[in-house]
Amino acid sequence: MDGTFINEKLECGARLIAEKLPNFHSVTAGIWVGAGSVTETPEENGISHLIEHMLFKGTEKRTSKQIAVDVDNIGGQINAFTSKECTCYYIKVIDEKLSDGLEILTDLFCNATLQTEELDKERNVVLEEIAMSNDNPEDLAMDLISSTYFNGCSLEKTILGPAENIRRFGREDLVDYMKRYYTASNIVVAVAGNFDEQELRDCLNRLLQNVNQSALNVPAFADCGKFAPQRAGFEIIERDIEQVHLCMGMPGIKVSDKRKYALNIVNNVIGGSMSSRLFQKIREEMGMAYSVFTYPALYASSGMYGVYAGTMADNTLQVAEMILKELKTVKEKGITEEEFIQSREQSKGNLILSLESTSSKMSAIGKSMILTGNVYSDEEVLRFMEEVRYQDMKDIIDDCLDFEKLTVTCVGRVPDGEVLRAAVF
Repeated sequence: MDGTFINEKLECGARLIAEKLPNFHSVTAGIWVGAGSVTETPEENGISHLIEHMLFKGTEKRTSKQIAVDVDNIGGQINAFTSKECTCYYIKVIDEKLSDGLEILTDLFCNATLQTEELDKERNVVLEEIAMSNDNPEDLAMDLISSTYFNGCSLEKTILGPAENIRRFGREDLVDYMKRYYTASNIVVAVAGNFDEQELRDCLNRLLQNVNQSALNVPAFADCGKFAPQRAGFEIIERDIEQVHLCMGMPGIKVSDKRKYALNIVNNVIGGSMSSRLFQKIREEMGMAYSVFTYPALYASSGMYGVYAGTMADNTLQVAEMILKELKTVKEKGITEEEFIQSREQSKGNLILSLESTSSKMSAIGKSMILTGNVYSDEEVLRFMEEVRYQDMKDIIDDCLDFEKLTVTCVGRVPDGEVLRAAVF
């Protein structure tokens, strides 16, 4: 690990996780909230993301334009994102401007006015975002595999939500939702970069003293720990486009499961890199896809192991069959020791390269703390990877490559859906 960790509660009750990196000249600070599409009822779906937008639309002392001007005046960068399980608001500044940056970030987080006229404008922006996502077949394909695989679980809901919900939400809906989830016990402040420890504590304690401290009551439906995927899930969304966007989903693991390091190694071999089996076979040898990859989708209480390929409509059946043939080969024969060693080294290198900025460091420690309640140093994670043994591959392959729980989805002009269904099941 490059720096020193701070892991403590602030006076308001929120958790502070910070990594001091004295060799950097920047700092990234993020405020994480354990609220996303999983904590929304079907009627609330999309509200977490809409709130994320609205917090930038003005505070008691700043207009939306003034927020942007003030950030520019200190040479900073401010943004936010919503995921299925959390929302993050963050700012990146040079180290000497940290207190200024935190004042802006906490102002929009704590003092957003959520004015009705701004909501009416911003809902149109979000509706445009939904339309744009629906017009992007790869985005649509990723949403479809998730909603189909996780059917019956809160993870099935999209982050953007349905347009009819966005049109219906009023200011009181946003205020009520924030009262329930934007509470101190559900907030993590993550900071990475060069900072003075005591100044950081003092600044945050002063700026966050008015954070809502009511008790958090996470709904039971947000826990997908007992979720069991449907067998033979199969969905097609017809679109008049040139490619078919093919996805497959199989069981995954939770983000807190230490076997994720073994899964990353297996994933690199199957389809997580340019040297992977699927990439080399389907793209390089057969020329049947520009993009083909596999990915572990890890959540707090469940997970999915996914496959994606974009291919011409007439190649859909053959590509699906090639993917399943390779997956079944891995299931039956495993991966080679040479592949294991190479992939483990690749995973270690990818980790180091992915943490070469204060932004990526902040994101890694903040996400880990909000979803698992734990944070590990770079050295600890590298050791976890090094401790993975070749014998561990069989267990994770058996658990994740479970064809009895396979889900297949497509977006595009599928020549014959029933033939495809028969081929994959």
